Amino acid sequence: MHNPDKDTEKQSAVALVSKNQHYELRFDSGKNRLYIGIYGFWKNRNDVPGYLSDLKKALILVNPGFTLLLDMRTLITHPPAVADMQAEAHKLLKEASLGKAACVFPIDHIATLQVEDMLGHGHFRCERFASVSEAEAWLNL
Repeated sequence: MHNPDKDTEKQSAVALVSKNQHYELRFDSGKNRLYIGIYGFWKNRNDVPGYLSDLKKALILVNPGFTLLLDMRTLITHPPAVADMQAEAHKLLKEASLGKAACVFPIDHIATLQVEDMLGHGHFRCERFASVSEAEAWLNL
């Protein structure tokens, strides 16, 4: 049986842009939402040579006002050169017309302090959450 309400629902199609041991980038077209997972310790830029180029590929898919779920639960404190690269990534997100951002902060206390410092530089505002499900629910409002 045909359901006319179904025709008006946004159909989500999640595209995996990149995934490796250090990060994952996915885009949900129905929600216009970018998902970034940052994993573990990045010793230097050589650990993640494709990160910024992969992020740029993901940003080609977004529409202005897109939402972001940034999952940093397993992030370990990054050295300054890597932290600078994250600042570059945040600038790219802002320039791509980021709407609303939700961040799941690291479990590691020192990494949390580093993330707070980085976000404090004003590239974009990110609401803080303890879990991915809480962040997702807030973004869906």
